[in-house]
Amino acid sequence: MATKRTPGAEVRDALVSAGHRVLAAKGARGLTVRAVAAEAGVAPMGVYNHLDGKDGLVAVIVSDGFGQLQATTAGTRDPDGRQRLRESGRRYRRFALENPTLYRLMFSEECNLGGDSGLAAFGALTEIVRYAQAAGVVRDDDPVELTLAIWSCLHGAVSLELDGASPVPVDRDAIFESVLDLIENGVTAR
Repeated sequence: MATKRTPGAEVRDALVSAGHRVLAAKGARGLTVRAVAAEAGVAPMGVYNHLDGKDGLVAVIVSDGFGQLQATTAGTRDPDGRQRLRESGRRYRRFALENPTLYRLMFSEECNLGGDSGLAAFGALTEIVRYAQAAGVVRDDDPVELTLAIWSCLHGAVSLELDGASPVPVDRDAIFESVLDLIENGVTAR
């Protein structure tokens, strides 16, 4: 009796999904070939055959994370350019807070900002900046430089929040809205 083989794409998808679950449950240190293979219900060799081992597994999880971040931040369609920019910032924060281990891995030194998927996420935010520029609410500076400044502010605020870093007790929602105010005031067309 012949056994039915699972298509490679299905195995790969199962490994990536399992990788996300293991990462969320056990952290980056728990993201091992054996743990992911066991979670996916495949032999450890499957991780090597379908994802080129642990490095490939991490790369695809990070790439997938940046794809999720891109979809999340670009998902706002508010016609008001100022509100679209603010809502993308709120969505960025929500993504990080809902996926703290993935978020930290995405921005870790060894992950090189996710390669093309990191650039695509950056590009989605740049398009929101360009939209706000076209609406006349964001100054007409280089949109890539403005995006990098905005992303730096968002990342800094979110990273401090994830780390629970503050010398005094704070209302995190109010602080983040203040960060959005600072960003808005900093990029507003004069």
